Formats: sequence, structure tokens, C-alpha cells
Amino acid sequence: MFESSFLEMLVVGIVALLVIGPERLPEIAAKAGRMVAKARAFVANTRQDIERELQTEEMRRLLNKQEEEIRELRDIMQQGTDKLGREARSAENLMRNTMKPGAHGSHDAAKISGKKP
Repeated sequence: MFESSFLEMLVVGIVALLVIGPERLPEIAAKAGRMVAKARAFVANTRQDIERELQTEEMRRLLNKQEEEIRELRDIMQQGTDKLGREARSAENLMRNTMKPGAHGSHDAAKISGKKP
């Protein structure tokens, strides 16, 4: 969090000794240490919360992307199913028309055999 050299810490210690005095310096140093520890814990917790939120946001983006891909695949499948259904109905109609008596197919067969329909 804060980086300081040994010389900076020594200067802060000497100034604190002069301002606070030798009797209260250990008490104030302990309080300062606890405050620094709390600040570090707060920063660590905040960092974890932010990382968790970023992961959640990334998961949301991935989920939305996959939902869009699923919709596209569903549309493609529906189009294929519709086309297959149309082709099946067309083939069914073609078979019905060729199986009817008097259809073009039976005339052709009669011509080949030499008989009149």
C-alpha cells in the first residue's frame, strides 16, 4: 500500500518521539499499528469485493453471449425444420398425384404396354 524506506521510518519515529514524548510513544505506536492493520484489511476486502464483482459481470456477459448463440441456433433449427416439413408435404403431394388413377404416370404406363387407359 504505502512504501517507505528505513530512513523515512526513522525520521517519522524521531519526530513522533519529540512530539508525543517517550511515555506515550508505545501506546500511540500500537494504536497506529492497529489502524494500519485495519486499513490494510479494508483495502484487501474491498479488492476482493471488486474482483468478485468483476467476475460476476464477466459471467453475466458470457451468459448473455451464450443465450444469444442459443437463440441463433434455435432459429436455424426452426428454419431447417420448416424447410424439411415443406419438402415432406411436397413429396407427399407428388406421391398422391402420381398414385391417382388417371394421373400422368398411368397414361405413360399404358402407352408403353400398348393398352388404352
